[in-house]
Amino acid sequence: MRIEQLQHVIEIDNKKSISIAAKTFFMSQPQLSHSVKTLETELGYKIFRRNKEGLIPTAQGKEVLKLAREIINNVEEMKTIGSREADLAGNLSLTLEPAVFNAFASQLVKRFYNMYHNANLMITEDMPLSVIENVANGTCALGVTGWPDEQDETRKQLLDAQNIAYHEVLKDYFGLMVGDRHPLSQKEVITLGDLEDMTFVDYNGFTESYLRMFGIKPKKPSIIVYNREVLKSVIAANEGIAIFPRSFSFNDIYFQQGLIKVRGIEKVTDQVKMTMYLLYYRAGHLSPLTKQLIRMIVEITRENILRSLAYHAHRTV
Repeated sequence: MRIEQLQHVIEIDNKKSISIAAKTFFMSQPQLSHSVKTLETELGYKIFRRNKEGLIPTAQGKEVLKLAREIINNVEEMKTIGSREADLAGNLSLTLEPAVFNAFASQLVKRFYNMYHNANLMITEDMPLSVIENVANGTCALGVTGWPDEQDETRKQLLDAQNIAYHEVLKDYFGLMVGDRHPLSQKEVITLGDLEDMTFVDYNGFTESYLRMFGIKPKKPSIIVYNREVLKSVIAANEGIAIFPRSFSFNDIYFQQGLIKVRGIEKVTDQVKMTMYLLYYRAGHLSPLTKQLIRMIVEITRENILRSLAYHAHRTV
């Protein structure tokens, strides 16, 4: 088995065609086919099968491709070991969905510029499906967004169709965001029935979609806002409530000062999960700087999860 063979099967998977992939390596189609067959013979199983859309990986092939990409990424990383991280330079673009932006953007900017003085990082906020679109069309190099686990298969099919790689960075749950003097703030767990008579604050359709997913039909009209800070100020003023992933509360002054609290929702918080994913274009080359940013995102996410668990453990002692 050779590194070139792993590069060959990755490119075939990207292009869904041996003839197109062969052009990348300045090889003939028979030469590339022979490389793949040699690897399949060595492994003892087929990596690809053909359907009407072209070549697609077999069940074993998917595992091979996953490992192959990890190996190639590690090889590229080895090539950069001699470079000082502080000397890494370039421009990076990152798009985050609102809950992630609210929780991690400020930490990410501070840590990034403390380490990479010669690099530029542009972070934008957008809706979940727009984050996917931005990665697919090259508007941003990386994106972080999430969706309820019940939508996982459908969303991943969409990502696969657009050749977007996805890596889990955070498993999250939904909670009720409520002001400290709101009638529901004193309840540790709220029932779905408690929410029907409440006024909700709907930020860009998020709350409306969550209410619909949970089968909640409020009797009062929602307050519509299109700005995260306005959303939090309305909740802190006890004029309305909202449903968001718990990560929305990370590193936020409203929550740190106790002006907004997160409360569990019966049959929702314990049963309905969502997952946040890091996205990037699968066929693209990840620069050393991009890889460092990916590591930074994962590290910051894990640090905040541990900090949140420690905080809640302290509150329950």
